Amino acid sequence: MPEMWDIYDINRKKTGRLAKRDVYEFKEGEFHIVVQAIIMNSRNELLISKRAANKGFGLMWEFNGGSVLAGETSLEGIIREVKEELGIEFTKKEAIFFKEILGYKISPNFKDMWLFRKDIDIKDITFPDRETIEAKWVNIDEFMKMFEKGKIIPVIDFGLEEYSEILKIQQREAYRYIGKKVKAMIDRPLNSKHPKHGFIYQVNYGYIPNTISGDGEELDCYVLGVDEPINEFGGKCIAVIHRTNDDDDKLIIVPEGKEFSDEEIRNLTYFQEQYFESEIIR
Repeated sequence: MPEMWDIYDINRKKTGRLAKRDVYEFKEGEFHIVVQAIIMNSRNELLISKRAANKGFGLMWEFNGGSVLAGETSLEGIIREVKEELGIEFTKKEAIFFKEILGYKISPNFKDMWLFRKDIDIKDITFPDRETIEAKWVNIDEFMKMFEKGKIIPVIDFGLEEYSEILKIQQREAYRYIGKKVKAMIDRPLNSKHPKHGFIYQVNYGYIPNTISGDGEELDCYVLGVDEPINEFGGKCIAVIHRTNDDDDKLIIVPEGKEFSDEEIRNLTYFQEQYFESEIIR
């Protein structure tokens, strides 16, 4: 099967068209999504791998990654790529979104860089698809020397500045609540109107007291499975909507015993989440 990619516009919106890898020629204003995994251990070393000789930039070192397939999300794409190339399977909760880069170096793309923190024994790396043939941990000084000597692929978009940034990044506070019971205060009840943007809340929406989100405010939440306006609610957090272009995660709270699929969560929260890029984390 040929590898197919979704085509996006400059605003990172899907155009509805597909591109066949190594065949399609991107037109001006068209992009696809590529992903890159920065894997760091507890010694703050970086995991790099050597590309197979028959690949582009053959026998050079890199962070693992590749193109997101049609129908995949960025997070699904990076988890698949790391599993295919290294035989390592991360969960969505282990991923930390680092940054997006708009690039044109090989093809016009949005590059999403994902951070994973884990101690991995090199002996556990299996190279399933044979696109990479060797892996090793290096400290940042070794990495930079390899880059200066031309041993690292030139399109890696990583250096001392990015290394300093990832050292400061922590896992999402919201993820701690997945699977736990929480109490929410509802300040935007069902059928109320957003005070600034004017849209109608199609579910109860509120916050978890005494918490802190990435934007410095309390963690927000959607309450699903309750069909009347409420002022507060105690239930179970079954997932988190992690916005990759806004530092403001949203907890999904439901009555005990109820479940909602990712598709149902997307549909029920679309009235607001349509304006953001996000991943659903469980």
